[in-house]
Amino acid sequence: MKWSEVIEDKTLQDLPYKIELNEWGNIVMTPASNRHGFIQARIATELNQQGDSGEAFVESSIETSKGVKVADVIWGSSRFFK
Repeated sequence: MKWSEVIEDKTLQDLPYKIELNEWGNIVMTPASNRHGFIQARIATELNQQGDSGEAFVESSIETSKGVKVADVIWGSSRFFK
């Protein structure tokens, strides 16, 4: 399955939870825990304190050779945001 198919599939619209596609095109549901969110926040805070010119943020889409993935935490430079 590809994201274009996920978007067009009426049964997958307005779901109350997050879905992702793995590298083989299978739908994967991994419920996030409170601990997961806590760790994301701690990492983002640490990155913001370490980074000179940029910003950390969570749940960001990244296009890869294996499709679009969602990173838990990333840091983007000022240049990236421009």
